[in-house]
Amino acid sequence: MSFSLRLENLIEENDITQKQLSTELHIAATTLNGYVNNHREPDFHTLVRLARYFDVSTDYLLGLTNNKKPAPSTLNTAESTLIRLYRALLPDRQELLIEQAMFYQKLDNKSTKSPLHKEKD
Repeated sequence: MSFSLRLENLIEENDITQKQLSTELHIAATTLNGYVNNHREPDFHTLVRLARYFDVSTDYLLGLTNNKKPAPSTLNTAESTLIRLYRALLPDRQELLIEQAMFYQKLDNKSTKSPLHKEKD
């Protein structure tokens, strides 16, 4: 579904007029009408304002997802940082990072499997 159709649907779902929305967001009525009629596209700042107004994601407005809101992340800060860093690496560096993580995992597994008592001679 296109941006213009999503915007039009959101306006209808929220039972407001284009005039009301343009007034509340300080957008010229003709500009908003251009968005709805697929004659214009909003700039980044306006797209974000529309998403916040309707409480939907920008991905939803752009038609990249059918979910109005993204699923909440279950990652902690360290996990999010690791994923962000991994995605910024070149593919060969990503492979090296995975190999290094597997190495550390093996070390951790060995340390938890070590015998508690030494065998006597």
